[in-house]
Amino acid sequence: TKLDYHGNVIKLKAKTNPSSIMELVFLDENGKILTPLNAADYPHLFDEQDLYPESRTFKNGMYFDEIYHARTAYEFINNLTSYENTHPPLGKGFIALGVLIFGMNPFGWRFCGTLFGIMMLPLMYVFGKKLTDKTLFAAFATLLMAFDFMHFAQSRIATIDVYITFFVIAMYLCMYIYSNYSFYDTPLKKTFVPLGLSGVFMGLGIASKWTGMYAGAGLAVIFFGVVAKRIQEYKFALKAPKEVSSGISHSSIIKNFKPNLIKTLVFCIVFFVLIPALIYVLSYLPYNGYDKNAGFFKELIDNQTSMYDYHSKLNSTHSFASRWYTWPFLVRPVWYFSAIVTGEYKSGGLRSGISAFGNPAIWWIGIIAIIYCFSKCIKDKNKNTTFMCIALTAQYLPWVFVTRINFMYHFFPSLPFMILMIALFIKDATEDLTPKKRFMACLIFIVLCAVLFILFYPVISGANVDAEFVAKYLRWFKTWVLTVD
Repeated sequence: TKLDYHGNVIKLKAKTNPSSIMELVFLDENGKILTPLNAADYPHLFDEQDLYPESRTFKNGMYFDEIYHARTAYEFINNLTSYENTHPPLGKGFIALGVLIFGMNPFGWRFCGTLFGIMMLPLMYVFGKKLTDKTLFAAFATLLMAFDFMHFAQSRIATIDVYITFFVIAMYLCMYIYSNYSFYDTPLKKTFVPLGLSGVFMGLGIASKWTGMYAGAGLAVIFFGVVAKRIQEYKFALKAPKEVSSGISHSSIIKNFKPNLIKTLVFCIVFFVLIPALIYVLSYLPYNGYDKNAGFFKELIDNQTSMYDYHSKLNSTHSFASRWYTWPFLVRPVWYFSAIVTGEYKSGGLRSGISAFGNPAIWWIGIIAIIYCFSKCIKDKNKNTTFMCIALTAQYLPWVFVTRINFMYHFFPSLPFMILMIALFIKDATEDLTPKKRFMACLIFIVLCAVLFILFYPVISGANVDAEFVAKYLRWFKTWVLTVD
């Protein structure tokens, strides 16, 4: 925290108990460090003056909600009271892991988030390959994710959205694999592997952020859709018990239906209820509430009430807040960080800025792809587009009913499904082309996305950029604030 003050004497008085101050630094009007006359009386307050940076940047300090989540990670490690308690602890636990390995510095608190952002790419490749059955479109979806601005920005900031997005991709990928199995022709234990992993990833997601429950609702719809299909097959087999369909005897279906269904439902109770609940409880092990006399379970329960009250009663405004229906259109990017490198305010010069928003080529064609997939889902009842529509709806629809302030980065967990929808859309749109022309069509679009990524790289990475360049070439709309003027 930086405060401007002019005087000869400073007296600090704690308003809360307990309170703590890690380090104090005083500067003169020229930015030179001043050492108080009685500094020797407080050696731990003034023993790291040489570490104070000449200028504050995202490279040597926190920005946006890092001030909450990275700080909480430090508190976890040092068994301190958890100041930020508006989200479950697991995401901040991952941040703490990076701090434990690399220290309490920007690299340390951002390491795990970046790692999870990188790991999204192979997940997207596997998902795309299973969804389209084409290496071309698996690579296409992966590169779209890699060149998306929001994926890049969210993977470089120590907040928890990258963790929930990773787990959402993982839980739906596993459920998609399960949905392609049938316990009539596949060993039951084999079907349990992706089903169980889906439940575990769901538990990890919810323990990172409550929006994981949105994904859980979508998983339930898909799972019970699979169950409904097994029931239909069973009823069909009852009508002709001696017949064979797709190489499976109807007598075998009749025999295995009830025991397999019961075992599957019991398995789901364990892996979608009990194990996620256990993961959620265990995520609170490093958590410390304000009530030092409360036991572990009371702290846990009190925090659930506190989180619900915070999100349901929050009544505040923010300059970069936006409503859910504006997100795909990129109306209001979230301005995370900005600094004047050279020059003065509104005088031109070099600027440094970080904003979270989508790659226009990806997000705007994504709107078309979403409309196409919903149309195909309704008209043709296509399995793959139906799966994607359920997944996207589960992540996106709840924000329609959220009345507290929202931001464009809340669309991040929906982004993977929009990109996979683009892959399905382009696959169908180029179906009549030769393999070479199909490849070229995908390549041209990827190159366009890459060019936009390079063009906007300065304002999503914090690199130094000329203010006039941003104003002339990057600020496409008046609602886009990407750097200081």
